[in-house]
Amino acid sequence: MSYNRRSFLKTSAAATAGLSLAGLPLFSFADDAEARKLQYGIQLYTVRNDVAKNLASTLQYVAKAGYSQIELYGFDGKGFFGKPPKELRAMFDDLKLSSPSGHYNFGPVLTEGKLDFWQKSIEAANIMGSKYVTIPWLDPNQRGADTLPKLVDLVNKAAELTKAAGMKLAYHNHDFEFKKLPDGSTFIQTLLDKTDPSLVDFELDLYWSSFMNENAVEWFKKYPGRFTQWHVKDATVNAKGQKESTQVGDGTIDFTSIFAHKKTAGLRYAYVEQEAYTMPEEECIKKSIAYMKKKKWGNK
Repeated sequence: MSYNRRSFLKTSAAATAGLSLAGLPLFSFADDAEARKLQYGIQLYTVRNDVAKNLASTLQYVAKAGYSQIELYGFDGKGFFGKPPKELRAMFDDLKLSSPSGHYNFGPVLTEGKLDFWQKSIEAANIMGSKYVTIPWLDPNQRGADTLPKLVDLVNKAAELTKAAGMKLAYHNHDFEFKKLPDGSTFIQTLLDKTDPSLVDFELDLYWSSFMNENAVEWFKKYPGRFTQWHVKDATVNAKGQKESTQVGDGTIDFTSIFAHKKTAGLRYAYVEQEAYTMPEEECIKKSIAYMKKKKWGNK
């Protein structure tokens, strides 16, 4: 690696001590019974329009629909949707919801070259009881081959800090990660090859891999155990002939063959996600979970 692992671990340990002194819970991956249960998760961004209108009522109908695991988004450095993490955690606890993962912006880390925002993200994720702190997106100016060395270095450093806090860093893909770089490699392959497997997992978005005509199972076989989280998002073609997401089971992705290889992937958590709608968001998530229950898909 391009950094001094030992010195950084000292820094990480000090940061973790700060978390412990603050009374925040620390978590271990050693015997995670929760991850072995058959549970259904959802990326909260799926119901983002309803979240913007009324967070409390949206969480209530998500829980009532049968989702028990929520992957968060929207952390602004202080809280989520105008609520501090402790307040949101209380709302989750009341509804018996957990948050195994959250999407946290890595842009400030790349822009500033330091981990201040990631430290805040870790603290928020710890309060929420998460196992993963997930990088969801990179701005277009942060995706070039010339930025990859810096990204890899900072991801590895952030992953050390995340591990020291009892969690694990994950990276979530879109389409651009599968596009060829000038040297013939791809963004996602470089990240998989140059990040520490013991520190960095990946969250495969099954819609975007399909969008790019990539075979998810082949990626699982090539990098077994690295794809511990998935976005279960189906694909369809709209009236304009454009690909877009739809309810799970209403599209063209062969999830049955993908879920058959979940052990190879190392799957721990799967989250329904949807970005385009032909019906109210609440009805969309009901259709998706009904289909998944019919197929008996989950994280067992």
